[in-house]
Amino acid sequence: MKFTFKIMICCVMLLSVFTAFGQQRTLAEKAWLSYLDLDGYIKPFWRADTIHDETVQLINDNGVTSAGLLFDAKRILSIRDSFLQKEYVEGKDWTYTNGRIVFNAQSEAPFFFKNELRFKEKKEGLSMEGKEPDTYILFTENGLFQSKQLAVTYVKKSTAKWQGPVPEFSKNVLPNTIAKLKGKNKFKVVFYGNSIEAGANSSGMINKPPYVPSWAEMLSYGLKRTYGDRILYLNKSVGGMLAKWGMENAKERVAVENPDLVIIGFGMNDGTFKIAPKEFIEQIKSIMETVRAENSNCEFIVISTMLANPYAIQNQIQEAYEPEILALKNKGVAVADMTAVHKELLKHKTYQDMTGNNVNHPNDYLARWYAQVLLTMLSKRN
Repeated sequence: MKFTFKIMICCVMLLSVFTAFGQQRTLAEKAWLSYLDLDGYIKPFWRADTIHDETVQLINDNGVTSAGLLFDAKRILSIRDSFLQKEYVEGKDWTYTNGRIVFNAQSEAPFFFKNELRFKEKKEGLSMEGKEPDTYILFTENGLFQSKQLAVTYVKKSTAKWQGPVPEFSKNVLPNTIAKLKGKNKFKVVFYGNSIEAGANSSGMINKPPYVPSWAEMLSYGLKRTYGDRILYLNKSVGGMLAKWGMENAKERVAVENPDLVIIGFGMNDGTFKIAPKEFIEQIKSIMETVRAENSNCEFIVISTMLANPYAIQNQIQEAYEPEILALKNKGVAVADMTAVHKELLKHKTYQDMTGNNVNHPNDYLARWYAQVLLTMLSKRN
């Protein structure tokens, strides 16, 4: 009971802060046009020779301030702050040594000391209870992590290969969806999940440069670029929610929209509350059954969630849902395994490289992985 109460308080905190950010959302509409090429942002990392704006978090560990990249770099083209406004100079600020970017003590680049990320004493407004007793981790939803992260653009070595899962075009798994996307009529996609699907911590959501859209918006943008403006999308996701809520509200929030495709993304909060995998997956199935009762031709992509910070109290049984979700794959139901993608990324990068709140939300970089993975499933062009 004590554990559940603590988790409930944490989820309420996350939901209330996210709701406040959501109220600013319209201020950032299309503001990204002045900062970046969104077509380049949705090009799959695993296919690109040049990696644009991979985020890293400098961490000072035993006097050395450094960060690693996903791929070995042949040449680093630029290192900027994550707002894409200030550039750091090779030699003056940093060197690239043994696969790591090392910043010198005279550089003004922002960083965290390692002991600022996990500590023993609570910091009001800047901490969340840790998974281990009497520990805390740095937590905030106000853009602190974005202000500390850097964006690195580099040419990767020809030998550098992505070792994680590579999504496949879902023509055979989602035949109705692909046929309709290629057709001439309107196509409606509905996103349905929690704060990750709603876009929490995307720079566009918190109204800060470079105003990168949520991954759902990036995906919709990519679909329109491929198939035209016939693509309609609605995001019915709500921060802090579990699959049980999704099941209970599926008819009113999703089925009534008569969608052609529903993208379902629960699991982060369910795992935090230790909802049994079998119970969780039955709730996901119920969502699909409710929608199919209104539209038997509707198809689905179910997302296996990214992971929570391993040191956060939110990190519980999220990984246990992955095999259950993978087993859903069938004609009309595709699976986007972001659990496996995130696990592979964490072999090469720190959690802080890819988070917006240091607990359970992606930053712009990890959100791009979501968009790229799902867009590859829905478009050969990607």
